[in-house]
Amino acid sequence: MRAAWSVVLAVACLPAVVTAQPEPRRAIDYVVVEPPPPSGLWHAGPAVVYLNRCAAGCSVRAGGDDAVADTSSILGRTDIPRQVSIEPFAWDQATWDGMVACVRDVYALYDVHVVTEPPAGPHVEVMVAGTAAALNLPSNTLGIAPLANDCSRIPSAVAFAFANAHEVGDRLITELCATTAHEAGHVFGLDHEFDCRDPMTYLAACGPKVFLNRTVECGEFDGPRPCKCAARQSSHLHLTDVIGPGALPSPAEISVLAPTPGAVVPPTFSVFVEVAGRPAATVELWANGAKLDEQPGKQTTAPYLLRTQASLPDGVLDLEVRVYDDLGQLAVARLTVQKGAPCADASACPSGWACDGGRCLAPAGDRGIGDDCAVDGDCASGQCAQRAGATTCSQPCWPTGAACPNGLACVTGDDEGFACFADDGGGCCSAGGDGRGPLGLALVVGLALFARPRRATPGTDR
Repeated sequence: MRAAWSVVLAVACLPAVVTAQPEPRRAIDYVVVEPPPPSGLWHAGPAVVYLNRCAAGCSVRAGGDDAVADTSSILGRTDIPRQVSIEPFAWDQATWDGMVACVRDVYALYDVHVVTEPPAGPHVEVMVAGTAAALNLPSNTLGIAPLANDCSRIPSAVAFAFANAHEVGDRLITELCATTAHEAGHVFGLDHEFDCRDPMTYLAACGPKVFLNRTVECGEFDGPRPCKCAARQSSHLHLTDVIGPGALPSPAEISVLAPTPGAVVPPTFSVFVEVAGRPAATVELWANGAKLDEQPGKQTTAPYLLRTQASLPDGVLDLEVRVYDDLGQLAVARLTVQKGAPCADASACPSGWACDGGRCLAPAGDRGIGDDCAVDGDCASGQCAQRAGATTCSQPCWPTGAACPNGLACVTGDDEGFACFADDGGGCCSAGGDGRGPLGLALVVGLALFARPRRATPGTDR
């Protein structure tokens, strides 16, 4: 029995769309008692998340949080029965398979096994079935789960994702996935985040959700608030701390909407870009080795608008759209267009530039990884990154991937993306929990959402 554990009852009520006025929602309840002992809970992976469709119905009774015994600390509290029966998952096999695949994808970045058959040992169980009526909760409640009051991982617990309360439609699988990932996240110690791209949000209509590698404020509908265990929370770094890292996802998918390859462009033109995959931190436009524009990541799936200037030299333009995601990964899309007459020699190009094949080429960066830099164009890698206020040439990396060159370490920069820096011994990760992770809460102060720290003048980045 674990009745002495402290839990927060967190109710997930995710609407189909974001509305101008917050919808009425059940308040979050708190039970302040002793938390579970920390021994064996931190970095205790691999974690197992069992998605139970309750094909023959499920029965859960009040007790300490124990998914093996199907007992829950949620039951028996105010107006909630001590024993409940959950009706089976109401949707078809294709919907179930799509939801399971989506949840696995959301948790693939961590050392988590998402299974659909009951495991023997301690695990997180999400009953993806039934409606809130079984627990005597409001009908617009889409899920409920325990959250330890110190934001630690509960080693074995039952959470509920009320699948049958979701509305049929094109977003059914996406919403079932978001609710299921959300409820499991509470058991791993995550509060609600006030960013609609993260599964731990009450907000919606921002496309597919991922656990963000960004330190953000918490909240439901009424605006941001401090998080349970810190002023801010990073769901990605918290899960990395309490579970461990998994597979690095693919870089962003870039679609250049305009101009088309081979187009003849006017003296000034814009490049329109769509980005899919993990949220973009920065979207950049380069041409012939010079950076022309940079835009911060959006909280929507709207296209990006990148602009050029009239000072951009005429000739053949090899355009690059570079997208850094929230993890620091780089994706590049390339196309060639024509602006005015091709250069014949360097006299048609800005001072210091070369002419080659009708292209005015900016001087290539010659500084190596780890060297000091001022702008991206200083670096052969094209990335001048900032950590602790100092800027050095760097490159994207991942803590469990290949080693960084020159004895550098793969750690987070001031923009929270992973890149190669001189290791100060601080580790690579921070958590929005109680500070038992490698960096505790050291990175949560003063980090701007999706702001890469590099400062360069468009068209002269060298």
